[in-house]
Amino acid sequence: ADVYIGQRTFEWIDSIPDDFPWHMFVSFVGPHDPFDPPTEYADKYRDADMPTATPTDLPGRPAWLEKRVNKGLTAEKIEETRRQYCAYIECIDDQIGEILDAVERRGMTDNTYVIFSSDHGEMLGDHGLYTKSVPYEASVHVPLIVAGPGIKGGQVSDALVELIDLNPTICELAGVPPVEDIDARSIAPVLRGETEDHRTETVSGIRNFRLI
Repeated sequence: ADVYIGQRTFEWIDSIPDDFPWHMFVSFVGPHDPFDPPTEYADKYRDADMPTATPTDLPGRPAWLEKRVNKGLTAEKIEETRRQYCAYIECIDDQIGEILDAVERRGMTDNTYVIFSSDHGEMLGDHGLYTKSVPYEASVHVPLIVAGPGIKGGQVSDALVELIDLNPTICELAGVPPVEDIDARSIAPVLRGETEDHRTETVSGIRNFRLI
């Protein structure tokens, strides 16, 4: 699915007229369970060393979370799924590379912003858990990479950001008014290096948990 999504994306960029601004939202399926990357990628990681999972022996966890722990999961199986996950990521990385190549072919690199992020993380065996919807680092801490005109490459920021902040950020970068009466805040000043601070706290929550 991800190869198909990548191909359709760069084919669209190759053919889009260049006489008006455009915005494209590309939503890859992976890396997602059941962790089944194409064989050519999986083969690269068959014997790769993987970081060990965070132990499951934290005391006092709520019952709903304890019920989700896969107590029959072996260290070998966790390592296997982590290899598959890495292979899946490389597959998607290649698709993103093709998309960026298409932008360059069209001569649009100097006036195009690229934002890379994810809607959630993956526990991958940490604390005996898989998938998402738990208040742990691997589930709620997602990547955010932004590149484009006026943004110096190679910067790393520790600013607290929420995904909702991408809405007004895109509006500001594109030079259009932001949506009114929303909690989201543009991170454009952080991207331009004008400030290192954005939020004093972030919030997250789904189903059984809320966190600050």
